[in-house]
Amino acid sequence: MAGLPKWLTESDVRAKLSVPKEWWDIIIRPLFGDELDRRREIELWAVDGVGMFWEFRCAVRQKGRYKKPVLQSDGWLKFVNYKGLGVGDMVILDTVENQFRGTRFLLRACKYDADGQCWFDV
Repeated sequence: MAGLPKWLTESDVRAKLSVPKEWWDIIIRPLFGDELDRRREIELWAVDGVGMFWEFRCAVRQKGRYKKPVLQSDGWLKFVNYKGLGVGDMVILDTVENQFRGTRFLLRACKYDADGQCWFDV
């Protein structure tokens, strides 16, 4: 499975997505760059595994050693609800270039099939 996976927690499906440290170099550094200490949030556009376009707000805590980035609830919960995601489902982040939409990211939402044999995109 290409990309960086994150298995969803209760907090992820009810409030906002806690961005894992492994995603830092893909999302935070390219979007915030040198402005990480001055900017609190930024827009993030992504396509999903079935080609739909999504808008998110990525926010970074300003205090503390680890900035704890999150995808804010507004766009994130629309994604979760539309996809029917729950605890234990997975999202996978990867980079992709889409000149038409101006997106840089592929955010796949995956569920396990009913037989428990494999993951599939929703």
